[in-house]
This record gives sequence, structure tokens and C-alpha cells, in this order.
Amino acid sequence: MTLSEKAKDLRSSGCILTICGLVGMLFMVFVFTGVIPLNMSGVVGIVSRLVMCFLFMVFLVTGIMALKRSGIVMKDAEWETGKKNEILKWFMESFAAEDIDALTEPQTEENELYFERIDIIRDKICERFMDVEDALMSELTEEIYTRLFEAGE
Repeated sequence: MTLSEKAKDLRSSGCILTICGLVGMLFMVFVFTGVIPLNMSGVVGIVSRLVMCFLFMVFLVTGIMALKRSGIVMKDAEWETGKKNEILKWFMESFAAEDIDALTEPQTEENELYFERIDIIRDKICERFMDVEDALMSELTEEIYTRLFEAGE
């Protein structure tokens, strides 16, 4: 999962949790004021109301924290996108499909050619950029492979 996907997931989770927490807290205000009657009395009623308040408060706090974290991850995602564009630009300027195929084993069968090409692309990126994370590397190798070998099909 790339950082931009993670940021989107955090943002959507944060929104849902915050909305659920707010709606739940509003519901509990109506319960405590008697607008919405909850037919539970005694200790059971008090405990159940307190548990529900606590649960909705946890939803609210968790949602707010997820929204804050999504902002931080989004900044990291912008850096990752810049890095991805830099690597793509460098690779596409430095290598062509013929260059990659020249590095493959001559006796490689057609069904194994994809994996060998991917490995070569990955190795060339690693030679130049050593700090590429696995998720970004997978995305890069697939995009480069598609541009080089599937664009003309």
C-alpha cells in the first residue's frame, strides 16, 4: 500500500469514526435529557449509558486522531510522489525496452520473461536509488514495465 492510499484510508476512517462519535454523543445527550427515553433503570441503566458514552467518545477521539495522522501521511505521500516521478523520469530517459531485453538470458521462455524483466528493472532502480520502499518499488516496476513492454501492444 502506497502512502497516498494509506492517507486516503486514514482520512475516510477518520471521517466515519468522527461522524459516528458525534452522532452517538448527540444521541446520548438526548438520552440523558429525556428526549429519547431509554427504558433501563437502576445500576444497569447507569452502567449501559456510561459504557455507550465511553464508546462514542472513543470513536470521536480515534476519528480525530486518524484525521490528524492522515494529514501527516499526505505530506509524506507528496514526497513519495515526487520521488516516484524522479525515478520514472530517470529510468525512461536511461533505458529502453531493448536495453532491458539485452540483459535477459537468451534461453528465457516467454512465460518467464516478465519476471526476469521485472527483476532487471528492480535491480537498475536499486543501483541508483537505494532507499525505495517495497510498495513504491512494486508500483514503479509495474508502471515501467507497462510503459516499456505493453504500450505498443
